[in-house]
Amino acid sequence: MQNGGERPRPVALDLTAKGETMAKLVWRVKLITELEPGIVSETEVARIECDDLAVPETLGLTLEEGKLLTAATQAEIVRAQVSTMGERFRWCEHCGAKLLSKGYYPAMFRSVFGDVDVRIRRLRACGCRAGKAEPKSFAAMFATGGVAPELAYITAKFAALVPFARVGDLFAELLPVGGAANAGTVRNRTLRVGATIATLTAADAPPLEPDAVTSAVIVGLDGGYVRSRHRRPERNFEVIAGKVIDASGAQHRFAFARNDGAADDFARVLVRAGVRGGTASTVLSDGDAGLWNLQRTVLPGATVVLDWFHIAMRFEHVLRATAGVGAGTIDAHLGAVARRDIERAKWCLWHGRWKRCLVKLVTTFRWSEAKCIRDAAGIETLRRHLRDLIDYLEANTAMLVNYGARRRHGEPISTAFVESVVNDIVSRRMIK
Repeated sequence: MQNGGERPRPVALDLTAKGETMAKLVWRVKLITELEPGIVSETEVARIECDDLAVPETLGLTLEEGKLLTAATQAEIVRAQVSTMGERFRWCEHCGAKLLSKGYYPAMFRSVFGDVDVRIRRLRACGCRAGKAEPKSFAAMFATGGVAPELAYITAKFAALVPFARVGDLFAELLPVGGAANAGTVRNRTLRVGATIATLTAADAPPLEPDAVTSAVIVGLDGGYVRSRHRRPERNFEVIAGKVIDASGAQHRFAFARNDGAADDFARVLVRAGVRGGTASTVLSDGDAGLWNLQRTVLPGATVVLDWFHIAMRFEHVLRATAGVGAGTIDAHLGAVARRDIERAKWCLWHGRWKRCLVKLVTTFRWSEAKCIRDAAGIETLRRHLRDLIDYLEANTAMLVNYGARRRHGEPISTAFVESVVNDIVSRRMIK
């Protein structure tokens, strides 16, 4: 195989078959390389033997044969490319002088199609750069840390869905990869990819002025838990997921771990989405104290709305509990009385009369404690769900709004639009 200054041209695989014996077929896989016009080299990269009497189990390549074939082909191509790049860097880009070589250093290039041992040329800096703030020597090729982008991509993609050890087992079974069978290696590569993604911005995102004020946005926040790789007490850690929707309907999804730097992460996400200090914002959440503290820290002037879905689910628990009050006894009518009052309280809350709603709920709770009622069947369950509902609404009175009016005006009242983010980022990782 010869090297030159020209860009390597595509290579071709020459597969020829011939019968060595009556019972064997031999396939020689040859790599034909043309690095310069008219200069062709031919290298045999694999030899495959099989019986001429094929059955369904022996048709085509086996896993091992496929891995050997791709690994041998990858090794030849990578070494030719590295050698060509080493020759191309021999000339100074400023004055055109030929650079002195300092020899080679061995390196390992890891890819989806196998690991390749390469020799990277070291070159001295040109004399025309004397006195400049530049290194005195450099490598003739920068191999992205020795890991191919495709390998980093598929490692991070599958590691986000299944346990790290299973990813290594899958790669070892199907691909000629090396160094990926260890769960720690898969985890470290995934973390490096995540750190890189966290610092990237969308390629087509327009630059934003520091003081620019964008149109109103809607921010939805939700959370979920992911199993930590650490043992107790860090058995699980919480992930905050959300979505930012601007006036044009453009959506920006995000997720980050809840820790000491969660506020900074949230602020960076909002900046990337075009949110500034003067942007009118509406934040929806399920009433979690940590999420509201995050909102107060980063968006103190935002309009906050308590998620109606979580409110409705708590009301549903109370209404179902009324069906069991006095069931099968002479006190069966008590459930209908309680259900009527609770439905009225829910109607008041929907129309923004949250104070009257709380009064009705508290009145119903005190009614359930009356001496003539507290011994009725199922009343304890009703009181428990009522107490939970009252505590939930009292803790989030500042976030209660006129849900009916917002619904009529087409404004969001629920964090349902955030569920897709939670499903993609959290649930797909945990539902293995």
